[in-house]
Amino acid sequence: MPRSPRKDSFSLWYRLDHHVTYALLQVAGPPRMDSARDPREQMKREYERRKALHEQRRAAR
Repeated sequence: MPRSPRKDSFSLWYRLDHHVTYALLQVAGPPRMDSARDPREQMKREYERRKALHEQRRAAR
C-alpha cells in the first residue's frame, strides 16, 4: 500500500500537537462560534477524519 501523504498522517507528532493546541484553544482561544467557524470544532473534525483514515489503512494491511 502506498504511503499516505504528509498532510494526512496520523503520526505521534500530529496527535501530540493536536492535543496541546486543542487545550490551548480551550483556555485562550476565541469564544464559541457556529460549528462551521469554530476552530475547536474544525480541529475535532480533522482529528476524527485522520483517525478514521488511519484505521481504514491499518485494516487494509
